[in-house]
Amino acid sequence: MTSHTRRVLELGVGLGLALTLVLTALADWHQRTATRVRADTIRLHILANSDTWDDQLLKLQVRDAVLAAIPEAVTRADTPQQAAAALQTALPALQNAADNALHRAHSAQTARLRLERFAFAARDYGSFALPGGEYTALRIELGGAQGRNWFCVLYPALCLSGAQSDYPTKAENALVFGRYEVRWAVKDAVMQIINNKCGGSRRCAPLKK
Repeated sequence: MTSHTRRVLELGVGLGLALTLVLTALADWHQRTATRVRADTIRLHILANSDTWDDQLLKLQVRDAVLAAIPEAVTRADTPQQAAAALQTALPALQNAADNALHRAHSAQTARLRLERFAFAARDYGSFALPGGEYTALRIELGGAQGRNWFCVLYPALCLSGAQSDYPTKAENALVFGRYEVRWAVKDAVMQIINNKCGGSRRCAPLKK
């Protein structure tokens, strides 16, 4: 076996080990970051009475009324705990806003509001994605609550105009709004390992990014 072949094999083994370590670290990063995202997120979840056009339109009318009634104490909260406490205090006013929207629409449906922990599946909404798991959510059930749902994020305020819409850490923002930072971090780590393995050899010159 030539020295060049041996170096290529060593590089291959080293790269395989490096990839295993990086992927393991990435999986651990994802799990820990997803846990933080769930803890730092408060969702709004509205379930329509049914999937009929009228019920779906009514759902959106209730949504608009409730969002308009969200107090600044929620959007300007420094922590999700503060935001949840402000929402809990505002529940009577939010209930009144939902009831008034139903009354204006001449609907006999009832709105049931509660702030609880709910399980959500992982979803990609185009501009951002949220991992699955349990979240604190303001849940609004209209009528029989058998129709398609509508959801947004109340904290950080992704569905309220002019409000702050980011997470407290760079890692959470990378997970929710895009994985570009993570992707480049992984690439940088692999490239560094390859370059270190190659050393100064002319036959295994450091690779360029």
